[in-house]
Amino acid sequence: MKPQLVTLVALSPLAAYALPQRQRRHNCGKPSSTTITEGLPLSEIPTFSAVPIESLPTATTTYLTDTITTNTETPTTTMTEGLLLSDIPTFTAVPVESLPTSTFTTYTLTTSKEAGYPTIPAATATQAVDGAYAEATQIAFKVAPTKQCGNDDRLILPGMPWTVANSMYNADQMVGKQCTNFDGILQAADGTKLVKWTSVTDVERIDKTKDVCKGYTNIGIGVNLKKKLKEIKSIPAYYKWERTNTTEFRGSNLFDFITAPTSGDTSSTATSEFMLWIRNWGNQVPIGYSRGPVATLELFGASWKLYEGKNPGSGVTVRSLLVDKNYDGEFRGDLKQWLDAMVRRGYISDDDYVTVGNAGTEIFYGKAVMDAEVALDIKV
Repeated sequence: MKPQLVTLVALSPLAAYALPQRQRRHNCGKPSSTTITEGLPLSEIPTFSAVPIESLPTATTTYLTDTITTNTETPTTTMTEGLLLSDIPTFTAVPVESLPTSTFTTYTLTTSKEAGYPTIPAATATQAVDGAYAEATQIAFKVAPTKQCGNDDRLILPGMPWTVANSMYNADQMVGKQCTNFDGILQAADGTKLVKWTSVTDVERIDKTKDVCKGYTNIGIGVNLKKKLKEIKSIPAYYKWERTNTTEFRGSNLFDFITAPTSGDTSSTATSEFMLWIRNWGNQVPIGYSRGPVATLELFGASWKLYEGKNPGSGVTVRSLLVDKNYDGEFRGDLKQWLDAMVRRGYISDDDYVTVGNAGTEIFYGKAVMDAEVALDIKV
């Protein structure tokens, strides 16, 4: 895991909770039944959209970008007893772009634990701090470990600012199953709470749908989503993972945030979507990659390239930062620095609101298990 350290403040019990919205399917099969897992009333539930992904090429040409080297039942929807949700918005699946597989170096499939990517030393991170989240221990919590294999399963964690979501919005193009399981709550030495979860993927690779993102297994944040950027002091984030791939796996670990000039807007063309790609498998790259980077940035002690393009399904502009060297199992940083960099470049205003925030993995195909821990908060 890449020791990328940044200050993360203890998360206290919060009254508001996130719920990734149920997606609006365009090619639905049978609708799944839905039950909600123990939670508190939610007045507003943000939405997020899947981002178009391009697949990497197989011969050998050259782009204006750096070489990326990678190592190489239909379930019913269940949400365990919960209270009424007054307003659940929707999000739409996003088309995927593809690149020729002929431009980059050869890729080797990783069939065991994490690939041996170069890592960025924690000491060089701009947000590096002392404190070992690795020593976080499990604490008692009112919700038992929960398995979620329904294509729209979500678990609201009472007293915590998170929702654990198995959002397989393109399940109609998926052969197999994806589960997003809640394992418990951890507490670090400094009091910071983390959610422990497991992503279990068993999705068949089929040529005609291999470039379709089947969905997003994620932890969503639900506090302070009605605050303007200039009112937010920090967005401390921590994402730790260990992945075991038993077949070829395609997907990416990332943070996904949406901002808008209007509070509560999560899907109109006035919104902007920002993605921070910290690790990818199977040679996935962001939308706009084929046109080359529009900027190079230094953040969190690492170099990143910025790509942008329109989501052809929603018309929303998506800007993705792709790290030059994959993080090796751990990321820590204040994501406010990332969004502030987008303000300085004129993409958004500091009067805009953060309306969606989450950390997770986009799933394409493969058989794999990822054990993960996430801490994510918005401090005002």
